Amino acid sequence: PAIAGVVTQLYQAYKEHNGGLEPETGLLKASLMNTAEDLGNPGPDYKHGWGRINGLKAVRIIEEDRYIRDSIEQGNIKNHVITVPSNVSQVRIMTYWMDVEGNPASSVALVNDINMQVLPPNSTEFLNPWVLDPTPSSTNLNADAVEGIDNLNNVEQVTIDIPEAGDYTVNINGFAIPQGPQRYYVLYDFIYDEVELTYPIGGEGFAPGETEHIRWDASVSSENFTLEYSTDGGATFNNISNTISSSSRTYSWTVPNVLSNNVKLKVSRGLSNSESDTTLTIVGVPANLN
Repeated sequence: PAIAGVVTQLYQAYKEHNGGLEPETGLLKASLMNTAEDLGNPGPDYKHGWGRINGLKAVRIIEEDRYIRDSIEQGNIKNHVITVPSNVSQVRIMTYWMDVEGNPASSVALVNDINMQVLPPNSTEFLNPWVLDPTPSSTNLNADAVEGIDNLNNVEQVTIDIPEAGDYTVNINGFAIPQGPQRYYVLYDFIYDEVELTYPIGGEGFAPGETEHIRWDASVSSENFTLEYSTDGGATFNNISNTISSSSRTYSWTVPNVLSNNVKLKVSRGLSNSESDTTLTIVGVPANLN
């Protein structure tokens, strides 16, 4: 149900951004996969797939038009250029296509096979996507993904940590397209070394003593987070915790018994911080009413 709700919101966002046009479901699915928060082994794995979805990041892919839509036939090669800005901590590039129906009797379900590689600026060496070992062994199935050529799946992703700013060439190879032309999408996401408070953003009403789940987005780091609240619109802040684990993106906060309509939350890590966009309210719940 949660996934269905997020996809419904993405569907509506696409229509609003594209003059009422209906989105292609493959684009929505790919936007969720390429922006998911990694869980378990680094990269994709058999336990967690691409990770936990992040609806905010996925909708930004749609709203900022960070995708390319094209098609390819057998033996063709197409190149797409993606400009990576400076100060990016990681870039994610994904190619996804909705494959045609396979033969249930075939040992490989994939029919149309597209291969993707990425060429960084000032380089002659292509980067390959992440691949997993499908050998039916607990050790192999739990092994980390490695770079390689993927001929089993209809989705391929290349990630680059601390990328050099400049133009990256995404090479799309119609390696085996027996039933073409095959439509595909290339999506890209830039992750910066920063934190962003996503809840509360302002306008909410909290009750003293209740538990609120504060949420934020952040790039991967080993540095802990600090969470604070203000009752004077952000002029001064009170500490909630300064030892929140670097892997956490949520915190269960017991709302203090301080009534105010000028409350703000702030999360920080190192030199980066993010506050609620506007103020929220802590107000008592009326009791003993007849």
